[in-house]
Amino acid sequence: MPPSMYSKDEKVLCFHQELLYDAKILDVRLKDASDKKSPHEYLVHYKGWKNTWDDWVLEDRLRKATEENRELAANLRREVEASVRQKQIKPASKKRAMSDRSSVRDSEERGNSVPGRAE
Repeated sequence: MPPSMYSKDEKVLCFHQELLYDAKILDVRLKDASDKKSPHEYLVHYKGWKNTWDDWVLEDRLRKATEENRELAANLRREVEASVRQKQIKPASKKRAMSDRSSVRDSEERGNSVPGRAE
């Protein structure tokens, strides 16, 4: 069996979608128990989450709990938050632009329908 990069009870950072979260490894196993060269899987518990979120993950979703990786986690979180803010701003500005255009069109239509108006 190849050595495991992480061990049981180790505190780590784990990707869940595009963000890194504090987690703890609860268990380690081979992905395919019948193949001794199979990659390891890790049962992780995300700190502050219910046990229902515990998940078996491969090594590529884990990072050692170092200051450098914590900084990476903070940067990722800031990027996602900025992206969410951008998405919230764009629809609002589009709505304003559309309502501005429609009110201009409405006033033009009203203006053209006034009887006796010279053009």
